[in-house]
Amino acid sequence: MPSATAAPLRCHLLIGPPASGKTTLARTLAPLLTAPGEPPALVLSTDAIRAEVFGDAAVQGPWIDIQQRLQQRLIEALVAGVPVIVDATHARRPWRLALTQGLLLPAPVEWIGWWLYTPLPTCLEWNRHRERQVPEAVIQEMAAALADPHFGPSRAEGFAALCAVVPTHHDDLEPLLAAELAALDRRIRSARARETHWQLHGYSRLLDLERLLFLIRLLSRYPELDASDPITREQLEAILSPLPSGDLAERAAAFLGRLHGECFGDVGAVRGDLNWLEANGFCFGGETLAPIRLAEVPAAAHTGGLQGGVHGGHPPMGDGPVFQRVMTLLRHLLHQPFDRDPASPLTLHEQLIAATAAIPGGYLPGETATLRKDLEKLLTPYGFRAANDNVRHGYALGTAVLPAPRLREIQALVQQAAGRLADPSAQPLLAELEQRLAWAGLDEPAPPLRLYARHGVVDTALVRRESLAAPRGAEAIERAIAQRRRLLLKRFSSAGSHGGTTIGDGSGEWRVWPLQLIFHHVGWYLCVEEDVIGQEHGLIRCERLDRLALQGASPRSGSLRSGLLRGSPSDGLRRSPERQHAALQRLERLLHHSGGIHFGDDIKAQLALASSSPRTRAGVLQTLRFSATPWAFAFLREGMGRYPREQVRFSRPLPGDSWWHHPEAPHVLEPNAPTDSHPYPLELDLPSWTLAADIDLRTWLYGFGEGIRVETPTALREELVSRCRAMLAAHGEAGQGATTSEGAGAAKEDRPASRQRQHEEPPPRAPFPNRLRRG
Repeated sequence: MPSATAAPLRCHLLIGPPASGKTTLARTLAPLLTAPGEPPALVLSTDAIRAEVFGDAAVQGPWIDIQQRLQQRLIEALVAGVPVIVDATHARRPWRLALTQGLLLPAPVEWIGWWLYTPLPTCLEWNRHRERQVPEAVIQEMAAALADPHFGPSRAEGFAALCAVVPTHHDDLEPLLAAELAALDRRIRSARARETHWQLHGYSRLLDLERLLFLIRLLSRYPELDASDPITREQLEAILSPLPSGDLAERAAAFLGRLHGECFGDVGAVRGDLNWLEANGFCFGGETLAPIRLAEVPAAAHTGGLQGGVHGGHPPMGDGPVFQRVMTLLRHLLHQPFDRDPASPLTLHEQLIAATAAIPGGYLPGETATLRKDLEKLLTPYGFRAANDNVRHGYALGTAVLPAPRLREIQALVQQAAGRLADPSAQPLLAELEQRLAWAGLDEPAPPLRLYARHGVVDTALVRRESLAAPRGAEAIERAIAQRRRLLLKRFSSAGSHGGTTIGDGSGEWRVWPLQLIFHHVGWYLCVEEDVIGQEHGLIRCERLDRLALQGASPRSGSLRSGLLRGSPSDGLRRSPERQHAALQRLERLLHHSGGIHFGDDIKAQLALASSSPRTRAGVLQTLRFSATPWAFAFLREGMGRYPREQVRFSRPLPGDSWWHHPEAPHVLEPNAPTDSHPYPLELDLPSWTLAADIDLRTWLYGFGEGIRVETPTALREELVSRCRAMLAAHGEAGQGATTSEGAGAAKEDRPASRQRQHEEPPPRAPFPNRLRRG
């Protein structure tokens, strides 16, 4: 085998549509490539190999059989030091790259391309006089592929030189070919001199660069190649069915091979591309100022390589600085698609340069023409956007973040949040999302797959202008939460209240650290931590947005700035991320263990319930025990997720019951006597403030009417009885009666006998201890 440091052997690739004169050129060129008296160069014709393999050159059998024999004979010739002419159409770039850069060769090779510029009418005429005619549609298709301004033959495909031949201009090709061969050394030296100062890198070869760009395009349209939704699955199966298996690299390689050619389907190379994209921030949707790092040149390429040719050309992005600036821009467009500020006096391309100016290796001010040219040569040719698309709004790479069907689902969800849930912050988000989707051509209306039956009770169009439920108020709150700013709030004196809780210090001023916005049952609530001078921790409370305003906000102007305390993180008006995170963790634990958004007004109890110690939490919890009728218990056991599983205990079935329950469901209590009107006991361990004053608990519990019997705590039982008597009195009724219950709208005589049975008030029972208090 020749040494890797030996002078490269020149091999020749013919390029042209069928019936363009390639075989004649090969026959004339072969003896000119060797010294007088030596055998001519070896001509490898795919038609000849096809006739060997299938018995007839017209038989279009599996290409893999032709490819393997062609490559084997090429390698044998290189080992013997015999120059080779490959006679085939090579009409598409992947077919050319498969030889010039995608093939593992045993010796260094300089590939010379011979491009036959035979006019299409001449090819069609010559084809009619051939013994084996090719369908005219095939000739026209290949001629069009060769004429493609972006993917037609190019020295950048790894050719040391690309020679043009027009057979119709010459009666005798031999003098022309001899002149071209005599000038090859000078042409190659001249071409190489232009690239002498280039900074080559791991994506300098066109094969590697295009594989990377095709991979970015594929993943920008189908992130993670996830086919979980039916529409995306259908689109992916239209490319390759059945869908490939394996990890992301294996699946991506299969799609790239099918979409763009087998030479782009190298699994190992694609896995390296994915690692490079991950390391350079392409897979991260956040903001990054890190420079693009150049991939290392493969060791084989350093030595003149045993893979592909040597002395071949490179694309413009083969130079490191050009690659860095273009990939910096592409990464920005992935993270910030349609990055365009209509109010800016800068042009679109000036804005893109300004947006990436802080990243080393990006475009310099004044390079708008260069940026525009780079985009024109990348986005449209490589399929990132449609040809002749309107770019006034900016650029995007595919859908950039999610497949189009998923984006439409998100649009439907945001529509419901803005409409049925009356989320004020979702309204501007929806407007912007719909605008961007329209720009991307994704403005087809899609019916929502899910619908929120419940909707907010607050009409944001009818609230006070200074209310936090107004869109501008919600924006101010979101900004304050993101910046961890302290706020001065006020609660409208006329707002509804259940009583018993005082907000603020009595002066109308409420100093808080805003934590989170939460939709709860009927509206949006602001969860805050009160800021009390001299205390490390403040009470966490929740209040409905429409009942609040920023202190000092003007009803006329709707100005919201005065309530925003401005300052740096060190002046006390902003707090550290660690403090904010700790408060959010405390809020999450309070929500989990309380089962609602009422957290009482005892800071010590709040801190105890938010503790990571089960024993400490148990000290705050009290047990609510009640028993249910069969019909009510059916509803109750279906709603076990209302409170944490570790805080609930349900009745076991009665003998003879047929209802099913999961083996891990907390059915641990012994049922009451089968003759009891309420045979199924339940126990909930809840914070003391929940039992004392939580409206959500009462609304849920009392809604079952006579379907439940509260047994402990006594205060809650007495409260229920008192409320029932007060309701009867309010309606002019006297004595005892049964209240309506969940799912019970029928008259009493229409109910089952078990629900008509009258029962006396049960005798006092001994209190049931909190089962979490042990040891």
